Amino acid sequence: MSRSDAITALRARVAGWQRREAPAWPAVGFGLEETAGSPLAGGLASGALHEVLPEAPADLAAAAGFALAVSSRILRVREGHVLWICPGARGRRGGGLYPVGLAGFDIDPGRVVQVEASRPRDLLWSLEEALSHGSLAAVIGILADGDRSYDFTVSRRLSMRAAQSGATALLLGSRCGLDMATAAQTRWSVASGTSAPAQYTGQAVPGLGPPRWQVRLVKSRANSLGLWDLEWNHETLSFRLAAPLAGRAPLHRPAALVREPSGEHWSAA
Repeated sequence: MSRSDAITALRARVAGWQRREAPAWPAVGFGLEETAGSPLAGGLASGALHEVLPEAPADLAAAAGFALAVSSRILRVREGHVLWICPGARGRRGGGLYPVGLAGFDIDPGRVVQVEASRPRDLLWSLEEALSHGSLAAVIGILADGDRSYDFTVSRRLSMRAAQSGATALLLGSRCGLDMATAAQTRWSVASGTSAPAQYTGQAVPGLGPPRWQVRLVKSRANSLGLWDLEWNHETLSFRLAAPLAGRAPLHRPAALVREPSGEHWSAA
């Protein structure tokens, strides 16, 4: 066989692979199915690649929390484990998991495997290899600061692996690293939101309510774009639209104590 014939045969073989239809995997609902007409009502496509961008560098924890909340929803429709891949100590600061925090999303730490990659190419290689195993429900990867190894070619490979195995890939990275043309199904921009006050013995304690995110869908191959304020419901283990904070109860502060002139007693001011 001549070289030109071999190339022609290889191209035909690759074209056959590309024409092969991937299995139809179920959509993962956000819990907002009652919101008619909203792109979120259709849920998130499983067996696909999704990108999650922190709105600002300080929003990395919020983006990671959003990815874990989505993973909790994935685990409700698919058996398996969650693989969490983060850079080593010389990459992005943080990225490690806290088992008690996982419980807030109803994620059993025994179903989570954490891997630290010392080099960006090792992280992407781990993502690609992990997506080939049907025993995983979701694979979450955190790109290191300044990483430039992720591009359209890599995203295409990750998307194809996810489509074949059914595992869902969630890739977290900085805006400068993911703001490009890729093969991802969706791209989300996530910022931290102000939690609603939690009620304790009749007092409003601000900042202790369920986690909130301002979520912006900036790219989608199936749904229209939009911006939503979402809140995690610990009881139903689902997302819900966050209620406005304008009507929250004022914080009850105890009266200050003032010493009487005699110095023997204290009274409320």
